Amino acid sequence: MRRSNQDNDDEQGSSSTVKSVEVAVQILDALADAPGPVRVTELARSLDMTKARVSRHLQTLTRLGLVDHAREGEGYVFGRKLFKFGRAAVYRSNVVEIARPYLNELCAQTGHTALLTTPIKGGAMVVHAVPNPFEPGIMVQPGMVLSLPGSPAARLFYYFENKKPVPPRVVENLTAYGVDFETDTRGNGLGGIAAPIFEADGQICAALGVILSSSLLVPEPDVQLLGTVRSVASEIQKRYADGVNAPLMPKQAS
Repeated sequence: MRRSNQDNDDEQGSSSTVKSVEVAVQILDALADAPGPVRVTELARSLDMTKARVSRHLQTLTRLGLVDHAREGEGYVFGRKLFKFGRAAVYRSNVVEIARPYLNELCAQTGHTALLTTPIKGGAMVVHAVPNPFEPGIMVQPGMVLSLPGSPAARLFYYFENKKPVPPRVVENLTAYGVDFETDTRGNGLGGIAAPIFEADGQICAALGVILSSSLLVPEPDVQLLGTVRSVASEIQKRYADGVNAPLMPKQAS
């Protein structure tokens, strides 16, 4: 059966459209990896494209609100619409939806505020939290950022993303308990416990944990409490991606 000219035109148009999408994604990837605004010349060089081609795509992405001109100086940055998409992707991701009932369970079992975090540059962002009403001094809300080096969740992300130097005691704590923990993380007498959750390919995607009084972690941590956090994280892991091999996860001591 002969193919019509219309079929050929549709295929050529489709191929061109797909290629344009691929270039747009490459540009967005480059902006995501850059520490600041990126100029057209830099993008063209890093992507091995002509300035004219990169400029055409940037004009389209700017018109769509996906990128924007830097406020100070030259260059381009992420547009506001991408932040909207990013928030939706984080808060509605599969791991968050799976974890929601388990956070209620963790709060009920431990009596402490339970939270789920995902990695961001330099730390961890809370994406869901279940506060304990009997701990009025602990305020945790989605969007809150937990920073290095005090946050055990942030330390887990830093470690499993293979960044150097490795935060102190992370490997030791993971080997001994399967979780990381820290006392007095913000100089307010509160401590934290966090257990990693991995993607199917072994990359870390989230951390489950609790915030509690540091007195429960010193001079020695409450082993049963650490085990509860680890156990609930394991249940989420089974639902989200079972049988994962995380290369950097140290073998837990018996």
